[in-house]
Amino acid sequence: MKIFLRLLIPINAILINAGFLISFWIRYGFAVPQRSFAPYRKIYIFLTLIYILSLLICGIYKKRFKTSFDLFKRTAAGLLLGTLLSFVFVYIFREKWLTFPTSIFAIAFFVNLILIFKFNQFILKRFGRIRQKILVIGNGATEDIIVGKADIIRINAEDVQNIAQHTDIDEIIVCDIPKENNMGFLAYLVQKLKTDIIFSPACYVKLLPEKINGDSFSHTLATFITRKRDAEEAAMRALDIAASIIILILAFPMLAAVALLIKLTSKGPVLYKQIRVGKDGELFTLYKFRTMIHDAEKELGPVLAQENDPRITKIGKFLRATRIDEFPQLFNVLKGEMSLVGPRPERPYFVKRHKVLMEMRLAVRPGLTGLAQVRNSYDLTPKHKIKYDYLYIQRRSLLLNLYILAQTIPVMFRKMGR
Repeated sequence: MKIFLRLLIPINAILINAGFLISFWIRYGFAVPQRSFAPYRKIYIFLTLIYILSLLICGIYKKRFKTSFDLFKRTAAGLLLGTLLSFVFVYIFREKWLTFPTSIFAIAFFVNLILIFKFNQFILKRFGRIRQKILVIGNGATEDIIVGKADIIRINAEDVQNIAQHTDIDEIIVCDIPKENNMGFLAYLVQKLKTDIIFSPACYVKLLPEKINGDSFSHTLATFITRKRDAEEAAMRALDIAASIIILILAFPMLAAVALLIKLTSKGPVLYKQIRVGKDGELFTLYKFRTMIHDAEKELGPVLAQENDPRITKIGKFLRATRIDEFPQLFNVLKGEMSLVGPRPERPYFVKRHKVLMEMRLAVRPGLTGLAQVRNSYDLTPKHKIKYDYLYIQRRSLLLNLYILAQTIPVMFRKMGR
């Protein structure tokens, strides 16, 4: 760890001050008022120490990170803590440094986040320090779950008791379901070691019942594992409600204009309603702006839309490309049937036909957008969809949802992704 401290801490200290200088340039241009800049020249050493200590507290100088996203989260937390403490520091001595512009702290947070995260990521990758340590239970395939470099240790399902010997692991992947008594021990260890547990697709086929086929349903281990702590679940739901209300209010004039255009350019209703499969196999009615001719599936039946589908109207092409056709689903989000982020909801016909689409995708609420939508094109095969959906479900969090929502905005403007 010493080599990383010797290398990263001094350069991070330089980057922190570079971030402040860039922030002054962003705020004022090249003609920075001396009255605003003078306090920074007097206290930059104190600010640097505060930020470095905050980054240390949040653990960005540890030996190994399991993913770049882990590094990003810790860097963001450290800089946020440093920003708050620095603001308090300046406020305490406000009589001396009253002219220090508080807006610089906000700008510097984002500038330093980019500078420090990208630099540390580059160095850590060069030294092979962004690498997962994964314990696999059983002999099943893990290609659809493991992303990036990883050190893998395998044990048999009967040897779950030996997990206690492996304390420095990031994730446990279950490929073969252990016996019932071993599952209790496994759940205890997961809490004790604070380690994520992931079930392979094959295990989810056994754990998640096919409610859409009429089978009775009970809460499964799959649903329990994908649930986060109550506070984070509440925060993610609060984000869904607050963001949906704000978007609907701000976008109301545009949505009214879209509804009028649809009505004037083609026959049929403005909204298209369709039954989709939600969390735990629950069926719900999904809303979206109609982008196809009326009764498009009357003759052909349920068929996945293609990139140049002749059934799509002229205005529909634009609505699909920009995702504006999905905006009515914000009402599904408010009703609790969907989330802003999650796997896209499928129709019962395709869920029954493609087993790969059910599995663990039904363990969480479907979403308006997701990893599959911001990282790939519209015409996704079930195999491609499931890979990104597995990745999201196993790592879902409030911060990851915010990241995906931020990535969705440029995708809409580039008229791509789905």
